[in-house]
Amino acid sequence: MRIILFSGRGGSGVSTLSAATAVAASMSGEPTLAFSLGSGLGHVLGIDATVPVTKAGDNLDLVQGASAGADEFRDWLADVLDFRSMDRELADDFAALPGLNHIGRLLELEELIASERYGVIVLDAAPLEMFLDLPGALESAARWLKRVFSSRSQSVFEPLVRAFAADYANTGEGVFETGRELLTRLAGLRDLMIDHEVTSVRLVVTPEGRAPEALREASGVLSLFGYLKDAVVVTRLLPDAVKDQFFAAARKRETELLARVRASTAAPVLTCGLRPEPPLGEVALLDLAREVYGDQDPIGFLSGGEPHAFSRDGGNFVLEVVVPFASREELKLEQADDGIVIHLNGRRRLFPLPDEVGMREASNWSHDGRVLRVTIE
Repeated sequence: MRIILFSGRGGSGVSTLSAATAVAASMSGEPTLAFSLGSGLGHVLGIDATVPVTKAGDNLDLVQGASAGADEFRDWLADVLDFRSMDRELADDFAALPGLNHIGRLLELEELIASERYGVIVLDAAPLEMFLDLPGALESAARWLKRVFSSRSQSVFEPLVRAFAADYANTGEGVFETGRELLTRLAGLRDLMIDHEVTSVRLVVTPEGRAPEALREASGVLSLFGYLKDAVVVTRLLPDAVKDQFFAAARKRETELLARVRASTAAPVLTCGLRPEPPLGEVALLDLAREVYGDQDPIGFLSGGEPHAFSRDGGNFVLEVVVPFASREELKLEQADDGIVIHLNGRRRLFPLPDEVGMREASNWSHDGRVLRVTIE
């Protein structure tokens, strides 16, 4: 199984590159799924995606947009609110919160992964600002599963409760079990997303002024949550064939910005030129994939990453979290009952501590521009 996630600023060509990579993967003989959280892939592939899973080629299936309004997560939230005698319409409001608004779609993706029908899955993810909320949402699902939906032992009073409140108790238990099942699936998807032997993220930017800053922020957040970013793609560069001196200043700005982009990421930077017409259809997309990847395997890992580490140093414990390109001012740490919470640019991740650490507290921390080191005495 190979999963490749694409994200970037709106209009940078994320859907086009997702489609090109999916077409190239399918041409290699791998059963491939192109999955979109939006609705752009069908247009790029030249497919009218009117059914939940649309055939887009000999080895390529397409899934885009919400399927017939179904949303398992939203429906479960509605059941929870109904069970608690609250307004079911609040479920729509909860499901629209940042990071939660795509959970229902991710459950669709998890179901397709579990079917084992595909060797490669290319995900055309949300625009970068929204995509960076997804790791935290999946992390929360795993944490809720552990805290709220952990296995319970039946109490001595439970048979009595069921006898005297049968319908109410059964309804509550059904809501509880559905929640546990959904969160188990989301936690499993989270584990796949942070598996550096399965999944990588490719960020797409255009040659505009804030690209380096956006890359630095995205790199820090993705790394904090354990995601592997294996490449950056800069699109819509002036082609070499453009020789007119009218574009000399623009080419100079692009060259300078490209250098700043390369300095803003440890991953390889791939490029593709601006084209007279947007690449649409299988032939044009395959040509784009050749331009971007060259001799490299489009579905291979284009670079590696470093996992977070927890170790013992004499009598102390040390948590090392790889957070590249973040400044000390952007980072904030707090001690929680069950671990260390790291905040970065409005996002937070809890790092649970082993039982052997006990009630010890973090004594100091440092960040060298790449690795955050927390010492627990």
